[in-house]
Amino acid sequence: MQALIEFLTTMPFWYWWVFAALLLVIELSTGSTYFLWPAIAAVIVGLFSLSPVGAFWQMQLLLFAATTVGLSFFAPPYVKPWLQRSQADHQMLNDRGAQKIGRRASVDEDFVDGAGKVRLGDTLWLAESEDGENFAAGVSVVVTRVDGVKLFVRGAG
Repeated sequence: MQALIEFLTTMPFWYWWVFAALLLVIELSTGSTYFLWPAIAAVIVGLFSLSPVGAFWQMQLLLFAATTVGLSFFAPPYVKPWLQRSQADHQMLNDRGAQKIGRRASVDEDFVDGAGKVRLGDTLWLAESEDGENFAAGVSVVVTRVDGVKLFVRGAG
């Protein structure tokens, strides 16, 4: 116990920042925000320990505990909606098919029996008309859904 107290007494401020960095690494690997609050508290205590009052290890531990508990209770109502909003803005990020829905494409080859090829961006895609309609080359269509590598389209009319 004496060794721990001696360590805490002689601990430089940057140890708190190293501790904060380790907590942030854990936070990044879990993505839970549970380790975010102690990491922020450790940064605050590191800054506080630079002041004359912050030289006492008891004050540092008390501030760390109080800041961690305070942030854990009061910060999530402000941070969670922000995280959910930013995730909602990118719902289709990893769903490339969903990103194509609603985009305009041009018919590259005439549709026969409701199937043909369209050009979307710089790529040629197999396409099928939603209602079996045949489109002539050069006509503009809108992607309505995606099934694997096949686009389903309707007239842009």
